[in-house]
Amino acid sequence: MTLIKVAVSIIVLVVGIVFFTLYKNDANLFQAPGFSKRVMTFLTTKTAVTKEDHSFEELRIPVYDVDAEALYKRVTLAASQLGWEVLATDIDNQNANFVAYSPVFLFADDIYVQVKFMDMNKSSLYVQSSSRKGNADFAANSSHIQALIKKLNN
Repeated sequence: MTLIKVAVSIIVLVVGIVFFTLYKNDANLFQAPGFSKRVMTFLTTKTAVTKEDHSFEELRIPVYDVDAEALYKRVTLAASQLGWEVLATDIDNQNANFVAYSPVFLFADDIYVQVKFMDMNKSSLYVQSSSRKGNADFAANSSHIQALIKKLNN
């Protein structure tokens, strides 16, 4: 009987830690396309990418009413303010590579950002964030993308 209580306690603790981590990473578990789809995605993938038709609304490609060069400068500043380490920048092609580290275990996530020209006063932002280790990111990569977009929108 004691062994069963210990096993149940461990399971409850692990589930609690997983859901706390998802909450902390802004997993938006109760938004479309639904709880089960989001949980399965965050527990089975280690990459998040912005796409025009992404099923997660917060990962759709954002469009800004600013020229690409100005947006690129804002991206590099925002990444710095977020505490991301700069790996490489290419101002001519308006892309950059960054690394973000998790707060507790310092897991590294690689973030690639590409600013895309749409017209003289409009540009979009393609972002890909991938965990270097593991098979699941617990919404950390989605959180990096959301943090960058939020910083750019302020």
